[in-house]
Amino acid sequence: MNDTSQEVQVETFAGSRPGVTVIKVTGPLTIRNFFDFQAQTRNHKSPVLIIDLGQVPYLDSAALGSLLGVHVSCGKNNRKYGLVNVNDRLKTMFTVTGVADVLMTFPNVAEAEAALA
Repeated sequence: MNDTSQEVQVETFAGSRPGVTVIKVTGPLTIRNFFDFQAQTRNHKSPVLIIDLGQVPYLDSAALGSLLGVHVSCGKNNRKYGLVNVNDRLKTMFTVTGVADVLMTFPNVAEAEAALA
């Protein structure tokens, strides 16, 4: 059975400032489909990584773990990151799970670039 409701698209492109990579995620991010996202976040080498979650209606605990992995990896490698366009559902998840004050979030890509690049 092919469940197309679980499809996710992950696009990577350069930001508007030097040294910035933006990863745009579209669709629900879950254990069934987050591997491409995880691989792209692990393989990025730019000084600043911005992850656009504006088109992510929800994510599960495995996907949340991969976001925390970005936080840890960037800290260890002296890189910066930001999560942008985070909807209310994801913000609530971050708060309930106790990571809202750990994860770096910004309202949009432009504000993240201004703060991080």
